[in-house]
Amino acid sequence: MSPLPPFEQDTGCPPPGRHAMTWDEVEASLVLADRFGSSAVRGALWEELQAHRAMVELLAGRPASRVWLAGSFVSSKLDPSDIDVTYLLEAEAYGAISEQDDLADLANLEDREWCFRNQMRIDAYVLSLPATQDFRSLGVTGAMATGDAEVFQRLGLYDEIWQRCRVGNGRRRGYVEVSQ
Repeated sequence: MSPLPPFEQDTGCPPPGRHAMTWDEVEASLVLADRFGSSAVRGALWEELQAHRAMVELLAGRPASRVWLAGSFVSSKLDPSDIDVTYLLEAEAYGAISEQDDLADLANLEDREWCFRNQMRIDAYVLSLPATQDFRSLGVTGAMATGDAEVFQRLGLYDEIWQRCRVGNGRRRGYVEVSQ
């Protein structure tokens, strides 16, 4: 893994792409870095993310395979208002969340207003990874696991959303991927 590339001057965001990092590298780059030493919120946001992540992973029964972090938290903004996060769960773990209480709890963790009311400034999404493991089979009719076409579309949608930049005249931005 490598540290987050420098923020682009005109957008305040990382260069376009998905940047692989460890949790320790994310904390070092986006919370503990000297440039954020005077932030009034980054440390608290980090703690809120860790609590939120623990709850999602408890409901899933295992760690998220990958986590995408984006938005103003993954920018040069000194005091971001929240953290945008997408949890990517193995298809088996995602499909195993079936108890009504667990589904309701997961829905709450994906509800921005619920999170804010519960002192977590988190804008979260939980997605399944494809069940298809052998990617040589993707082009073969009927070889893809049932439902994977929709899974790939949702993953592509969020990948596109996280790379959109609010500033910079149509510029794209990067975001972070943390793998377990």
